[in-house]
Amino acid sequence: MTRQLKLDLTTLHDLQLISHLDYYFAKTMADVFHETSSLVKVSCALASRVVSEGHICMDLKKKAGTRLRIPEIESYIQFPAFEEWEKVLACAAMVGRPKDSGEGGGLDPENKFPLVLDSQGNLFLCRYYDFQKRLGDNLCTRVSLPPRQIKQTCTRTHLDPLFSGQPTEQVEKQKQAVEKALAHNFLVISGGPGTGKTYITTLIKTLLTLSADKGQTSKPRILSVAPTGKAASRLENGRTIHSVLSPLKGQNGFLYSRKNPLPVDVVIVDEASMIDIALMTRLLEAIPLEAKVIFLGDKDQLSPVQAGAVFNDICRVKGLGAHLVFLTYNFRSKGKTGIENLARAINQNDVTSLETILSGSQYPDIEFEDTRGNKGLDQILERHIIKGYTPLVEQTDLLASLEKMDNFRILCAHNRGETGTLQINHLCENILRSPPNFDIRTQFFKKIVMISANDYSRGLFNGDTGIVYGEKKGVKAGFQDSAGNVRQYRYLDLLAHDTAFAVTIHKSQGSEFDSVLIIIPEKLSPIVTRQLLYTGITRARKKAIIAGSLDVIKEAMTVSPDSASTVAVLLEQRLCRNT
Repeated sequence: MTRQLKLDLTTLHDLQLISHLDYYFAKTMADVFHETSSLVKVSCALASRVVSEGHICMDLKKKAGTRLRIPEIESYIQFPAFEEWEKVLACAAMVGRPKDSGEGGGLDPENKFPLVLDSQGNLFLCRYYDFQKRLGDNLCTRVSLPPRQIKQTCTRTHLDPLFSGQPTEQVEKQKQAVEKALAHNFLVISGGPGTGKTYITTLIKTLLTLSADKGQTSKPRILSVAPTGKAASRLENGRTIHSVLSPLKGQNGFLYSRKNPLPVDVVIVDEASMIDIALMTRLLEAIPLEAKVIFLGDKDQLSPVQAGAVFNDICRVKGLGAHLVFLTYNFRSKGKTGIENLARAINQNDVTSLETILSGSQYPDIEFEDTRGNKGLDQILERHIIKGYTPLVEQTDLLASLEKMDNFRILCAHNRGETGTLQINHLCENILRSPPNFDIRTQFFKKIVMISANDYSRGLFNGDTGIVYGEKKGVKAGFQDSAGNVRQYRYLDLLAHDTAFAVTIHKSQGSEFDSVLIIIPEKLSPIVTRQLLYTGITRARKKAIIAGSLDVIKEAMTVSPDSASTVAVLLEQRLCRNT
């Protein structure tokens, strides 16, 4: 018989249902505000917890009255009814309420509360409520401002020839994207790999420059940014968002902000679906309101690791229809490859097509390795590791190694566990170091590494990937930038970094590889979702190898994370009110 456990801070912490950070944050806030209510303390810890899970708030109505089951000890924790929960929080000294009852209402300027409870029963950490409001204010102001006028004759004259010879139906969305980008100051373009997002932005930049020449005005100052170094390296003159905003030394914040905006006319943001609400808000506030902003991303990809899937939220706002373009046609594969068809089947939860593609031999670019019960997994991994990384390890100079680096990559769902990156990277090093393959005694063993924290002094950013190698002067690390220039550093001077023969699918976003080996864990977890499968498959340019259980893959296709966010609702209401 299951027993009910007390809902309090200590119980949640002892059962590892909240982290040390959540526990001590709630405990500290309760001490500061002289809070004695156990429910308020628990609410504070849970509001902190949901942020680490990628949500910007906790939906009390959804959690109220539910049971949190703990099968390991045949117990459960019961959450209170919504009315009772809301009443307790409304009276708490550490919980603030918006000044007005409307969505996105501001807080009192003197607000010092750590928590905010809105009128819909969503509980926020104060800073995330603030980010949401600032983001909504910025976007609503941005779309309401009239854009700079561009002569339609100039657009039509130059646009049609750029699409000549291509099927009219397939390029219609691309033309629409270019026209909307020229007509509006804010545009979101969503589409998977190969749908032409890069080509569209090239056209937009060309037409904006031509329009300036025709009008005898100064050429627009165009800035291309991305959230990671890897994604930025794929852009023409691309830079990371952090490097553009320029962090202040020895203090929080950035040089460029709402009070000191960037000197730009057009900002193109690639891989925008990877940007969390905190960074997105700071970026938009640093861009002048009269500047043109173009977001590029894929709404079907994984949400950001940090809290707030802003790109996905924006794509769901009907009131922004004039500012949204969804690209579906893949110009690279034209519907003929297994990669594209498998990605589509996963997105549409089409189990029949998925089974046909994985079990058949119709598509040479898809290979399925059935590892049900981890059957033969070690042999499968060894075979693909040797085949995939032999071209890299055989190289004798740094430039050739860097050019071969993205030929193959192993993608995992988790960092830990038998099929996590830590274990798989260890396995890669053991296999590639062994005498039958590449004896470390006769040559220095090369290793792929990924930077995991921004290093502004060396110009290395989170997501940058390079090669560690040995030479007479010692062990060094080499990285190649978007212009093809190779930079070398002493390996010991690198700050936070990880071995990257295998990376998580989350960290692979913004990158593409000729071939990928995707390892699906034996058991489903909250991380293994439809978006994770789709993102992993679409990292492959030429071949995707999937190692896992078909049953787990089919189950994962039915799981789509429900992000707790009020951004879409807030924008919808604000935009409707303004029209």
